[in-house]
Amino acid sequence: MSSIRVGTITFDWYPFEPRVLRLVQAAADAEYSVDVICLRQSHEKHHEILNGVHIYRMPIKQRFGHSLLLTILSWCWFLLSSMVTVTWLHLKRPYDVIHVHNMPDFLVFSTLFPKLLGAKIILDVQDVSPELMGAKANGPLRGIVTRLATWQERISTAFADHVVTVGWPFEEILLQRGVPREKLTIIINSADPKLYPASRRHPPAHDSSDAEQPFILMYHGTIAERTGLETAIRALALARQVVPQLRLDIKGRDEHLELLPALIRLATELGVSDYVVISRSCPPEKLVDFILHGDVGIIPYQCDGFTELVLPTKAYEFAWMRRPMIASDTPAIRSMFRPESIELCDPRKPECFAAAIIDLYQHPEKRSQMVANAAEDYMSYRWELAAERYQQLLALLGRKQKQLDQVANEGLEASAEETPVSV
Repeated sequence: MSSIRVGTITFDWYPFEPRVLRLVQAAADAEYSVDVICLRQSHEKHHEILNGVHIYRMPIKQRFGHSLLLTILSWCWFLLSSMVTVTWLHLKRPYDVIHVHNMPDFLVFSTLFPKLLGAKIILDVQDVSPELMGAKANGPLRGIVTRLATWQERISTAFADHVVTVGWPFEEILLQRGVPREKLTIIINSADPKLYPASRRHPPAHDSSDAEQPFILMYHGTIAERTGLETAIRALALARQVVPQLRLDIKGRDEHLELLPALIRLATELGVSDYVVISRSCPPEKLVDFILHGDVGIIPYQCDGFTELVLPTKAYEFAWMRRPMIASDTPAIRSMFRPESIELCDPRKPECFAAAIIDLYQHPEKRSQMVANAAEDYMSYRWELAAERYQQLLALLGRKQKQLDQVANEGLEASAEETPVSV
């Protein structure tokens, strides 16, 4: 049987987006043929081959901080562009499976013609749209946006042959909204050992006897109001009154153009601007250096109806790379680790985070025990298990399609043999 051919579509950059990169590499590791259709940055080529993966980039910019209308228009333009590209590629050499990553969910309709021609379609629900869009919308628009997001999610999941999501909170919601259980698979978004090599795992080398050495709190990922970085800065200001060695390092991209200046203003007002270091996001392979340079990971998510459901990838990465964690006490995060593996705080109270920071600084033995506990908890979340599950899903869908094609071809051949030919 020939190799399974997989297409991937994402409204993001590749290989910048970590989940897309991990899943594409998992498919390539199984010796499947993989194409990626994605956005293009100004310095990138329209088409290139990277590690055996063909990348087709659309000349569309991902917009942060723009209106909802402009965002939707960008999504629609990308849908049309990717529809033309994936159809052209499918006609040249048919796909067995096409994997579409949200946001938006309706991007799955870019695969309409390949689906009609026999390809199996996966929709990857990385974020549940109604909760996320509801958290972003303000005022009277919130109800309308949430209803529209729910409607487009329903028709998108119905259109897909299979739905993949990142953890049990999203799975439960999708099941409640009518996605059949047999059509739904969890592929946990944990740390890829290719990007986070086991050989580099080691506990922080902080020496508490050195008054000049900074004790670094770190956060990486999306910068938005819901991610609670204002709480982290306020906690830093409080904790520095007891531990002046503290510093907060933030690496990520902001969804709202005004958010970074607002965080810088807050740090200035609280007198900690020299101890808050904010830098732009980096390629996935560089994140390991950022994690290893810090002492404690902080995940100060707010409770807004969406972040309460999120299983943060950064928590898996901190656990794998042996860094203790302080996080908001949300149902999703609470489900990831035992209480003795992570410090959980009230997301509404910076003073709670400050107390946890001081406690971990003053008790290195507690940090060591937490790291050991979290590493033990992480074993069931290992990326190797998730990658194998994804490979099996592609094989199941892809081979089903090949079998259908084979049956159809045999039927056509038999029909040709039985039909008399007129001369």
